[in-house]
Amino acid sequence: MEAIILGGGLGTRLRSVCPDLPKPLVPVRDKPFLSHLMQYWKGQGVNHFILSVGYLHEKVIETYGTSFEEISIDYAIESTPLGTGGALLHSLSKLQNPEKPFLVLNGDTYFPIPLSEFHLIGDCTLALHQTEKNTRYDGIHMTPSGKIITLGDPSSTLINGGCYLFHPRAFKNITQKPFSLEQELLPHFIAKHMCFGHLFDSPFIDIGIPKDYHLFVHNFVEN
Repeated sequence: MEAIILGGGLGTRLRSVCPDLPKPLVPVRDKPFLSHLMQYWKGQGVNHFILSVGYLHEKVIETYGTSFEEISIDYAIESTPLGTGGALLHSLSKLQNPEKPFLVLNGDTYFPIPLSEFHLIGDCTLALHQTEKNTRYDGIHMTPSGKIITLGDPSSTLINGGCYLFHPRAFKNITQKPFSLEQELLPHFIAKHMCFGHLFDSPFIDIGIPKDYHLFVHNFVEN
């Protein structure tokens, strides 16, 4: 399984924590957050990482080079900001098996789900998390069969865990331009009835704001 990790954002909300680092490189214990992320997914069977990078991408490349713990790394570099959707589309050319389903991971969320239980339904499947109280995220509604029917309801406590499975054919008629994965691409797929969800009970954390970053650092126990 190949994995695209979206890590090219400006990370403005975390600048107060690490002003000179791109968000994926913020430290967690003794190594960058991205290293913990790749280490987990390597253990789940990922055999090729594609790092979608933009802001301070040179530091990411200097840190990892062409491999992580013997797993090959390729880079999809944004010369100008493309948004999460545009960055994903830009990364597709780096896939070694462009006809096979692939994993997409947000570079600022940690959601350690078992890959063996995450199966592609349709052309787009999201790993979902049930939170006690939704204060930050676009809530999701889905049918009993798992088809996602709405995205963006703050009253729903079912949220996107930042882990996706896609089939490459889903992007066949998508034009390369700057756009959002969450706000534009997913609603497009939902409208075409091609987006499904799988609920997991794994812990979920988003390090995108200082409060949650510090919480993750405090609570993180490797393995």
